[in-house]
Amino acid sequence: MKNYRIHTIAVLLFLGVFSMKAQSNFSGERLRSAVLSYAQKTVEREAEILISQKIADQTFSESGVTAKCTGSAQSLRGMSNVGVEFAVNGRVIRRIQIPVQVKIMQEVAVATSSISSNSQISNKQVSFEMRDATAFSNNEIVTQSELIGSTAKRFLPKGSIITRSAITDKNGIRGGMPVTIHVQSGNVVIRTRGSVLNDASVGESVRVMREGTNTMLTGILKENQTVFIGNSSQLTSERE
Repeated sequence: MKNYRIHTIAVLLFLGVFSMKAQSNFSGERLRSAVLSYAQKTVEREAEILISQKIADQTFSESGVTAKCTGSAQSLRGMSNVGVEFAVNGRVIRRIQIPVQVKIMQEVAVATSSISSNSQISNKQVSFEMRDATAFSNNEIVTQSELIGSTAKRFLPKGSIITRSAITDKNGIRGGMPVTIHVQSGNVVIRTRGSVLNDASVGESVRVMREGTNTMLTGILKENQTVFIGNSSQLTSERE
């Protein structure tokens, strides 16, 4: 009887060791480190990455479980998730989502003083600082050469980030600004004054209203705040 008990205990101990060997364990701290490293590598730029909640340990009865993080540079902005897939021999057996907050830090233009609408921006009015630029696409970030000499489309308070949508390029124009209108018909060129009705850059189509009238014309914006209208057949006139 005594030998039977010893044999039984030995068998149970053996099964316990086998069970432990067959398990795969991923601690929450291990997963946290992996997610932070993956997010930083995927973003490929300076960023602050935060994980606010505790990550639960992940335990599997199977052995040989592998873990893989999923996500993209496009999706990892602001409040987002990094996916973690656990697989055995290429077969996914569990998926979890880890909430992360990604702050994209980038050098951006900042107003050092208040800038009035329709005023030209000078070098003294801006500085370039590292700021949280998560809310802005790369197309919205302006360089110093693009910014200096441009015109503010709206009032820009001190300390605000200046983006491309907030300015008109150096050779562009804003709605409401005065222009010289050149209307050419054959060899005859008629010059008159007016104001533009929409924002435009040089080479783009722009609508203008002749001074002292309600007549609206469409032409092409040229340099020196000039609108050129090729010939009378291309004019489009409207009356309010």
